Amino acid sequence: MSVPLLEVRDLRKSYQLTGRPALEVLHGIQFSLNPGECRPICGPSGAGKSTLLHILGGLESPDGGEIIWKGESMKGWNRTQGALWRRGAVGFIFQSYHLIPELTVEENVRLPAMLAGVQLGERWEDLLDEVGMTLRRDHLPGELSGGEQQRVAVARALILEPDLILADEPTGNLDVASATAVLDLLVRMVRERQKSLLLVTHDESVAAKVGNPLRLLDGRLAEKEK
Repeated sequence: MSVPLLEVRDLRKSYQLTGRPALEVLHGIQFSLNPGECRPICGPSGAGKSTLLHILGGLESPDGGEIIWKGESMKGWNRTQGALWRRGAVGFIFQSYHLIPELTVEENVRLPAMLAGVQLGERWEDLLDEVGMTLRRDHLPGELSGGEQQRVAVARALILEPDLILADEPTGNLDVASATAVLDLLVRMVRERQKSLLLVTHDESVAAKVGNPLRLLDGRLAEKEK
């Protein structure tokens, strides 16, 4: 019996507001994600979708519960362990692209490998070609359209071949045509590489292209998984 890539058990998160009671954002979230599985995280604004994604990617810490990666609990990991895991195992794609404005397309795509000290060979060139950005490799992000910037972000997220891609509203800032093209590209590339994907969206048409949805409402899964 295969081990899930990621398991989430009773995950909880709240924020302390000055002069007010704590705001509970996540209430006992529980689900699993298998290797090669793609799932959207759906729900209205304020449901806790982005908070959940940030916790799963190690960008925020939960108040309670447990995250298990390939059968190993991450509870008790120190900052260094978390950083090394995040660098090698997770690729991030954000709504606002988060490209470095002073770096070219090529440099933005190669940056994770440079920081990790990984030799890429021709992989970065192949990725640029696959996302259709070879002819723009020397351009800065400010010289690109939103759809082109997100294509670069997709290539950057995949450059180190991480097992898990976390995408937070990756088509939220794009027009309909660009959003469709970027989403189709992302899902195809993830599936071809047999990677796993969690994608936050409030758009049901986007969710339908990704997989079986996890539906969040007021910080709870609409249907808890075992």
